[in-house]
Amino acid sequence: MSAEAPRLGFLRTTAFRVTLLHLALTLLGTLALAAVVWWATVGYATRQAAQGIERDTAVLLQAGALSGLAGVRLSVEARLAADRSGLDHYLLAAPDGTRLAGNLASAPREPGWRSLGLERRGAEGAAPAPLMALATRLPGGAVLVVARDLSPVAQLEERLLAAAGWVGGAALLLGLLGGLVVGRGVARRAAVMGAALDRVQAGDLGRRLSVAGSDEFDRLAERINATLDRLESAMAALRQVTDDIAHDLRTPLSRLRQRLEGATRSGASAETWRAEAAVAIAECDAILDLFAALLRIAQVESGAGLRQGFGRFDLSAVAESVTEAYAPLAEERDQRLVATVPPGVAGFGDRSLVAQMLANLLENAVRHGRAGGCVALALRSGPPGGGPEVTVEDDGPGIPAAERERVFGRFVRLDAARATPGSGLGLALVRAVAGLHGASVALEDARPGLPAPGLRVVVRFPPAAPA
Repeated sequence: MSAEAPRLGFLRTTAFRVTLLHLALTLLGTLALAAVVWWATVGYATRQAAQGIERDTAVLLQAGALSGLAGVRLSVEARLAADRSGLDHYLLAAPDGTRLAGNLASAPREPGWRSLGLERRGAEGAAPAPLMALATRLPGGAVLVVARDLSPVAQLEERLLAAAGWVGGAALLLGLLGGLVVGRGVARRAAVMGAALDRVQAGDLGRRLSVAGSDEFDRLAERINATLDRLESAMAALRQVTDDIAHDLRTPLSRLRQRLEGATRSGASAETWRAEAAVAIAECDAILDLFAALLRIAQVESGAGLRQGFGRFDLSAVAESVTEAYAPLAEERDQRLVATVPPGVAGFGDRSLVAQMLANLLENAVRHGRAGGCVALALRSGPPGGGPEVTVEDDGPGIPAAERERVFGRFVRLDAARATPGSGLGLALVRAVAGLHGASVALEDARPGLPAPGLRVVVRFPPAAPA
């Protein structure tokens, strides 16, 4: 980010544009307020003048109706004599236009409302005075004009316009200054966040955004920090998985190469070559199984196309078939495999994936359980409103409480020397299948307090969908 960006970047910020919009609305509000004030003052005074003209005209017309043209003339002269403000103007003109009474020079040719100009001389020289006039034709052709000088109203209007200009200018200036201050602050905070993210992009995954308060920038920074935490954890897990894959593949590939080299150097017979080829094929199958398990876990975690095939199935039948499949393996270790499976328990999801999950749990229980011990699988229909529950127990060494979350990771094995068979993907697949089906997986001690507490795995499914 250039050095000029923090100084000029605020001009392109959303906060500055919002400030300008607020400024425009403020100016519109000022104009609306000025219009209301004008209507309430200048407009009111103008209407009052018009009403006064109409009253005077009505009085003079009444005088004409009683005393004729002479009565109108006397009334006009009396009103002019009584006027001390100099704002009242009258004219009584004969049919030929000759002025009979009043202080106006001429009368309009047509009756009705008119705007007239009267040149008034004062200390500052001659100045036109606006007049509001009402001309009325009398019987016999004479014309009566009643007018009011609107100079005070015009002065009031000028003061209001000047005040509105000052208020509008002040609002514009303050709005611009506020926009500059707010925009620069937003640009500065955005620049700080951008610099921190540049450090993250450069490889500093431990970098975090500062959080100093609770405004929208701080909430955004908290969400970005949470995302960076997950990214750092994912990258650490990826590095760990990469190391584990390299470690797990190095041993079988080294054995495969040694066998092939040994067979090549010894000039072995065809039978020996066939035997070595069979072993090599078995090693390749193990490697392929490893990658197949990784792909299967990735597919299950993404849920790509799997949920479309969900449906109701007989969970009891699946548990029984998996138990029967692992009975021979348990017999090889002199273990007793006990299954408590009530009939008719329904599940909802992918039957084959649930079967694979139960197979992984039974395989782990048989492999890590005590030789000559007991492995138990129990299926329960669950509480009212809940889903079915599957429990798999063994009497082996168990898993320490501090390691129970970690063992669900890929290639995680409690055997640090990795001398025991297996790839450390079984429980990772169990967690992935459970998550796909909305189920929870919990690890517990089967026999708390004993030196070998064993392990109890509890899988709780959500309620099955109605048939």
